[in-house]
Amino acid sequence: MPVDLKQLFGATKDCVFPVFCLGCDKEGEWVCQDCFGRMDLRGVFCCPICHRPNENGFCCAVCRPQSHLDKALAIVVYQEENLAGKLIKALKYNYAEEITNAFAKMIDGFLIHHLGVLSEIDLIVQVPLHRRRLAERGFNQARLLADILGQKIGRPVVDLLKRDRYTLQQAKLSREERRANVHHAFFNSNFSANAVLLVDDVFTTGATMQECARVLKSSGVKKVIGFSVARG
Repeated sequence: MPVDLKQLFGATKDCVFPVFCLGCDKEGEWVCQDCFGRMDLRGVFCCPICHRPNENGFCCAVCRPQSHLDKALAIVVYQEENLAGKLIKALKYNYAEEITNAFAKMIDGFLIHHLGVLSEIDLIVQVPLHRRRLAERGFNQARLLADILGQKIGRPVVDLLKRDRYTLQQAKLSREERRANVHHAFFNSNFSANAVLLVDDVFTTGATMQECARVLKSSGVKKVIGFSVARG
């Protein structure tokens, strides 16, 4: 019987580097079935500016003049020490293919409830990394998530945005510092669309997505909808 090298490698890796659930520490998976079943995947829908909850994540009438994002959607609430927070940290700093499988399941759970909210999307764009940060990390986690979403909803993922300035990590900055940090950090590739889904792993103040949305709209995109795994 021929040897399945991928399966053999996977079994060897599991023996040498065992995986433990980020929720309960049980050996075998990054997220066990019990912990995954306790995740609330019904979605987080809040105004991109004032963060008040609403039915579809629309930018409210009061905040609309301040926002380049038309909507902001997320799967779960972000806390650094909850399961979603640990998963995002593991994806960024301990990348393994199995972690992306956990995010694919989360996206599936969200789409069961809300597939219709993405029906207007023409294409998907990820928040880009600067080439230096990409070299440091080896991958862009937002692109991994965008690719999963593209497969799920049947929309192309297009590199419309580039990051031409190396910036400080947003997590280390205050709200005002975050806005200044990403101001004019992006440029577009001269491509327009009617409705774009802009993807990142976490939405906190929204400064990065707002700046990306501003650049997209300056190129003629009519609507930009932010999508993140977690909302802080």
